[in-house]
Amino acid sequence: MATAQNTNHQTAADGNSANNKAVAKKQAGAVALDSAVLEQDAGTGLSNVTSRDLSMPRLKVLMQLSQEVNKSKPAYIKGAQPGMILNTVSQTLYDGDEGVLVVPCAFIPTYSEWSPIGDGARAPEKVYSGDSDILSKTKRDLTTFKDMLPNGNYIQRDANHFVLIVDEKNNTTQEALLTLKSTGLKTSRKWLSLMTSAKLQGKNGSFTPPTFAFTYRLKTTQESNDKGSWVAFAVSKDAPIKNASVYAQAKEFSQRMNKGNHGLFNESSTEKKQENETEKEQTPF
Repeated sequence: MATAQNTNHQTAADGNSANNKAVAKKQAGAVALDSAVLEQDAGTGLSNVTSRDLSMPRLKVLMQLSQEVNKSKPAYIKGAQPGMILNTVSQTLYDGDEGVLVVPCAFIPTYSEWSPIGDGARAPEKVYSGDSDILSKTKRDLTTFKDMLPNGNYIQRDANHFVLIVDEKNNTTQEALLTLKSTGLKTSRKWLSLMTSAKLQGKNGSFTPPTFAFTYRLKTTQESNDKGSWVAFAVSKDAPIKNASVYAQAKEFSQRMNKGNHGLFNESSTEKKQENETEKEQTPF
């Protein structure tokens, strides 16, 4: 009996081996997908997609109160820690000390009208262009230091920096938006000063190059005042652009944003809610 059982086991094993070989042969016989075919079909399926259908990635600083660092929250991201920089769409995390390399492409200031904290929807009542006279209709509240409208809402200045995120490993790029406000306006002013003071030498002498002629590094730093402490963005100049493809992408992005194709005045309530939650995390006092 033992011999018969061994024979049966051997027969089954031989059968399994044959099946495995057949499967392997079938797999080996499959036609491999040529990457050239993918290139030939590039963009197929996206013909009806416009900028209104896309979500612009945002760069935000993670704080102690950020839901992304709290394991009990649905928005938790594995590995997220206070002081890191987050890409809100790809959910890529960047170490705050190492930072992320970006190319500034466009700067578009706006004013947003908000209902008081705790009242109304967590989206602005209205967004005004940077050349609006809305501030002339406000009065500074000496307690909150907010610019209040007669209707009880307040006006907030937003410094919107459109950038290309540069992947330093493979030199690919991704469009993104960094909005600085409140205490972050100090960082925005420093960044703009770095860009306007940049000079290059040409055949006709010194000139101010386009903002996307240089890369800048965004890191995070600890800041504080008499009301508390928080983590904020810090910016420093990196190096001139050497890659012609990156420069061309940055130029095209700059032209597109400066033509008004940025969606700042028609963002969804969800995006604005996330932006406001980010602002509360940045200055949680």
